[in-house]
Amino acid sequence: MSKDNYVQPPKEPGLKKIIEAMKDGYSYLHPDYWKRKLVHLILVVPMVLIIYGLIYESIFVDLIGMDSDTMPWILEFIDLFLIIGSTVVSAYFYPFSLWWYKQSLIGKILNNIYHIGTFWVVILKIIGTLIGGIAIAGTLAPIMGPLTLRKCRKKNMVIGDADDFY
Repeated sequence: MSKDNYVQPPKEPGLKKIIEAMKDGYSYLHPDYWKRKLVHLILVVPMVLIIYGLIYESIFVDLIGMDSDTMPWILEFIDLFLIIGSTVVSAYFYPFSLWWYKQSLIGKILNNIYHIGTFWVVILKIIGTLIGGIAIAGTLAPIMGPLTLRKCRKKNMVIGDADDFY
């Protein structure tokens, strides 16, 4: 048989590979853990969208030396693309990043603070600590999420809260 008659095997489409890789990533999360963290995304996505908007806006304003009103439309488009792309990546990796945050030094310090004051002051401080932790985990998700996923793949471990493993 000659080389001309050889038929190459069909290639999988790129989108199908990406979807399979995403499903494979969530296989390292305990099912109850990641399903419970989907509710967090209602708060995380708008918060991270605003944070990334502020970050990228300040970068582009400093980069070109103009304010946001006189920025060329192509840079505004790139800015919007980066904001939305970072938010989508952050939403995907949020459960991994939140697990990392709870294990980190800053997470342990913030979650173990004693709050002193009147009832409502303590309640507001606790809510502020929770929202701050979610903001930290959501903002750092594009960095710490893939690193945590890599650690899970390397050690072949399933992550989640302790009460998920009964």
